[in-house]
Formats: sequence, structure tokens, C-alpha cells
Amino acid sequence: MRRIAMLTLAAVVVAAVTKAQTGGAPAAVRVDTAAAKMGIDSLRARFIRMQLAGDTGIVNLYTDDATIDQYGAPRTKGKAAIAAAIKMDFGMRKYTVSEINPITTNVRTNTDGSEIGTYHGMHDVKGKKDHEWGRYVVGFAKGTDGNWRLSYLMAFPDSTKAEK
Repeated sequence: MRRIAMLTLAAVVVAAVTKAQTGGAPAAVRVDTAAAKMGIDSLRARFIRMQLAGDTGIVNLYTDDATIDQYGAPRTKGKAAIAAAIKMDFGMRKYTVSEINPITTNVRTNTDGSEIGTYHGMHDVKGKKDHEWGRYVVGFAKGTDGNWRLSYLMAFPDSTKAEK
């Protein structure tokens, strides 16, 4: 009986020491989905404004290690390569319409999310207008500065139309 009492006491002491060392059981992190979606919506709005303005600073809406997979173009990885691609794109055409329509936005953690949706862009290419409709998948990451950025973008057109 004394042995069982000693073992029980030892177990209680070990549990108390462990709890004191770890600060107790780790608390579950609450994912603030509403706040994350607001941040992602704000990022999308900034992206549209900057695209329509032809603002090459749009590259700052991407993470340093972001990747773009766009149908018909080579994979673009990293901020420097993305900046060069954006500069070339904006130099070739002016965006006159930029519509990004999310279908589903998923928030996994307070710093990680993804989205699928559709887009429509209209461009002026040397006085000629063209339209592009397509689908996209995007990954989001929230930086230590509190800003959401694109970490991955895949876009592929479903149809295009040149205006006469």
C-alpha cells in the first residue's frame, strides 16, 4: 500500500513539474476566419487597383518566394522574376478591366489561406482591345508585418475575344 501511495505521489509531482515547465497544456489557436478573409479581400482589391493603374509596385503583393504558373508562359518564381514579368506585361498591354471573382476562399490558419475563382481581364494592346476569361487558384500567406500576400498563383484562360 505504501508503494502505491509513493508511486501516486511521484506521478503527481512529475505531472506538476511538467505542467510548470511547459506552462500547462498548449492552448488551441483560434483561427479568426473573418479577419483573414477581410485581409484577403483587401489584398484582392489592392491587386485590382494596381493592375488597372499599371503599377509595377504590384510585385510587393507577392511573397519573396512566390511562384506564378500561368498558362502559355514559363513558370515564374521569386520576386525578381515576377517583377520582370510584370514590367514586361504592363509594357505590352494596359489593363482596362480587371475582375477577380472568388468562388471559394479557405483559411487554414491565421497566416495561410487559398482561393479558387474566375477572372475577366480586358486589355488595350496598341489600340486594339482584347478580353480574357479564365480560372485561377491562389495561395495566400500573411507576413510578420500583418499583410496578406500571394504566395502562389495559377491562372489559365478559358476563352479570349479580340474586339473588332
